[in-house]
Amino acid sequence: MTDPIRKPSAEFDAYATDYEQMVQGAIGASGESVQFFAALKARLMRRALATEQPRRILDFGCGVGNATRELARCFPTAEIVGVDPSSESLEIAKRRYAASGDNIAFRQSEPAKISAADGAFDAAFVSGVFHHIEPADRVGVARELHRVLAPGAPLFISEHNPYNPLTRHVVRNVPFDEGVVLLRPPDARAVLEKAGFIAESANYYFFFPALLRALRPLERFLTRLPLGGQYFMIGRTPT
Repeated sequence: MTDPIRKPSAEFDAYATDYEQMVQGAIGASGESVQFFAALKARLMRRALATEQPRRILDFGCGVGNATRELARCFPTAEIVGVDPSSESLEIAKRRYAASGDNIAFRQSEPAKISAADGAFDAAFVSGVFHHIEPADRVGVARELHRVLAPGAPLFISEHNPYNPLTRHVVRNVPFDEGVVLLRPPDARAVLEKAGFIAESANYYFFFPALLRALRPLERFLTRLPLGGQYFMIGRTPT
C-alpha cells in the first residue's frame, strides 16, 4: 500500500498554518469553534470508556494537536502520542502543546506504517481521518491501527455524517476536503471488521447548533438517530 492519504503530506503542510481559519469559516453556521469540536470528541471518548483507564493513547492523524490537548485533559493519567504525516502541522502542535505537560508527545508517521511497536497503545483516537484515505486503502490503515493496539483495546473513530445535508455543505466548503469520499456508518463498520476489530453501533452527535444549545441535553436520547452532524464508533481488538 503506497500513499494511502488522498493528499500527500506536502499538501497538508501547505494547509497547516491556515487550517483552523479554513475550518472555522466552513463551520461558522454551527456557532461553535474548532476547539469546541475537539473538546467534544475527547469528552465523548472519555464517556464511552467510562470504566477504563488507558495508559497510552494514540491520536492518529493529530494535525495541529487540538484534540491531543483535549485528550490529555480527559485522560490526565495517560500518555498521549499524536502522529501525523504533516511535518508543518506537527511543528505547530509541538509549539502549542508539547510543553504543556509530560504526557503529550508528537511524532511524524505515515498512515500505512505507524512508528510504534505491536500492541504499544491501550486506546486510539481517530477523528476525521478516514475520509481522507482512499477507499481501497482504508482497511489496510485500519489493520495498522489494529497492530499497534493491545488486545482488547478500543479504537474511537469519529467521522462526518453523510446523511446530514449541512455536514455535506461544510465538507464542500473546506479546501482540503475537496474530492473526499465520506464514510457512511455501515462503511466505517465494514472497514473496522475487515481489519479484525469488533465494531459497535454508530453513535450520532451534534444535533443542535449554538443557538439551540439549551436542547443539547436531549442528545443523549438521540444517539441512534442518523441526523447528527457527526458520528462515532468504537472498535475493539479481540482479547
